[in-house]
Amino acid sequence: MKIDDTTPDEGRSPAWSRRSVLGTGLVAGTGLVAGAVPVLAAGQAAAAPSGSAAQWVTPTGSIIDPRHELSPPLPDDLIGRAPRVSGSRLRALTPDRRSEVESSSPGEGRQFSPSSTIPFSFRYDDFAVRDLPVELRPYYRSSPLPLEDTGTRDTSGVRMMITGGKMYDHPVAQAQYGIALLESHRLTGNVEYLQRAIKQAERLVNRRTLRGTAWFFPYDFNYALHAVHDLFRPPWYSGMAQGQALSLFVRLHEVTGNSAWRTAADATFASFLLPPVAGKPWGVWVVDGLLWLEEYPHPEIVRGDRTYNGHTFAAYGLWDYWRLTGSADAKILLQGALTTARDVYAAIRNRSWRSKYCLLHAKDSGNYHTTHSIQHTQLYAITGDEYFARIADVYYTDFPPIGVKANVRMTAGTHTAYKFSSTGSALGSRSMTLTRNSTAPCTDRLRISGRSGIWYAISAGTFAGYHLQETRGARFAIGVNAGMTYLLPRLGTVVPASLTSYTIDSNGTMVSGATGLVAGDPVSFDMRAVLNGVEHYRLAGGDHAGRWVGYSAIKPAS
Repeated sequence: MKIDDTTPDEGRSPAWSRRSVLGTGLVAGTGLVAGAVPVLAAGQAAAAPSGSAAQWVTPTGSIIDPRHELSPPLPDDLIGRAPRVSGSRLRALTPDRRSEVESSSPGEGRQFSPSSTIPFSFRYDDFAVRDLPVELRPYYRSSPLPLEDTGTRDTSGVRMMITGGKMYDHPVAQAQYGIALLESHRLTGNVEYLQRAIKQAERLVNRRTLRGTAWFFPYDFNYALHAVHDLFRPPWYSGMAQGQALSLFVRLHEVTGNSAWRTAADATFASFLLPPVAGKPWGVWVVDGLLWLEEYPHPEIVRGDRTYNGHTFAAYGLWDYWRLTGSADAKILLQGALTTARDVYAAIRNRSWRSKYCLLHAKDSGNYHTTHSIQHTQLYAITGDEYFARIADVYYTDFPPIGVKANVRMTAGTHTAYKFSSTGSALGSRSMTLTRNSTAPCTDRLRISGRSGIWYAISAGTFAGYHLQETRGARFAIGVNAGMTYLLPRLGTVVPASLTSYTIDSNGTMVSGATGLVAGDPVSFDMRAVLNGVEHYRLAGGDHAGRWVGYSAIKPAS
């Protein structure tokens, strides 16, 4: 680990050099695309946001634009990942009986009183906090990054971004890329991945800013919050960057055994122990008794927008540090952050629509809505608390996972598709009558503002550019779609007098079978998905593991 051995005074770290650009764009899921964050000259007013990518629905300007955020949403397919974990390890993390299921409720918890190490008060629930197999941990990858790096980087191979014609360091992108490189090293054993991860971490360390003994990782450009709100003048900081840098340092220490990375982790964790002070680096604050890990702390005053996904990503850093050290302070802060994630979910929620991005501006989270669902399944795995899985379910029901690309079957009969305005007004329609079954491809499965039900965005054929409503048995995406894994099995009981299970092939052919299970029998399940347009759960244990049952056929434990 090459770290500038000069000890900086409180304030900026020793000067750093900007390098030439060797590529454009960041690896998907690891940071902003080139030119994404709006950079403004000193004194320049924030401009209105540029047009976002074409959306099937959503009022113009109301949806959050990932190009103006510190990190894009998680990849579409991550919500359906099926980790391969041995049965014994899963059983150790999953209750055996319904009576053993942990399930908290919003508003529960106790008050943490200021201590010699944590000088602020907040509410926390005493969640269990567990270590997890690597396959269930945050940032897990099942395949390595390409060694050919097409991302924006300097001559050292460190993640950068270009905006306003200049190159800037990007702490969130550097930390995310470093973590992805470590995952790639774990999968392949290729030392090149490890060396590149170390370079990302070294840049973070060498650019650190000190507040006391705590390390912060600065941004050096003017930034208009969500492109239209507060202007952040440099240096400014991010609690999300703090948490993801903490995860990177912890994992580097675990991989290399180098104590310098433990030192970096300790100093970064120290930033979570500091109360907010206007004009100084900060990332943690308490609002209405709840502990927030603030993605966008204002650099001049104590204010943040309480971005939901950034809060949870930062919490993963506390979890990683607790895994490494067993720190009681890390655990209590993590429990406070988990309490916040649980207790504000209803305020973040937009019933039957996508959730809010943050509490201050209440902007439509767009594709970050699926990220919110993914994060709650991760919190369920970390805590074993059923309530987090139930939140994931609520968000799933409100708006389905993005990225469903499938063939939609239309049975013989008359079908009508529609074009809608951004507010859901019908702008046109098109009908056709089929004498036999037919199919058309869709690029998404979604809700339409002001309309009931689920709709397919048809991309070819007679209905290209129109929306077709999902209708059981008449219009449906073929096969298994919109899958959401819970990472760990959940427990429930059978509802109907007798339980029927199903298999399904890629052509959508379903075969039923009796399970022998009756009302009240215990079952476990690990995935929710839509099979031929109908919601199902996937059984996780016993003789019928891997088979599907109707969504209403299981009552989850509570």
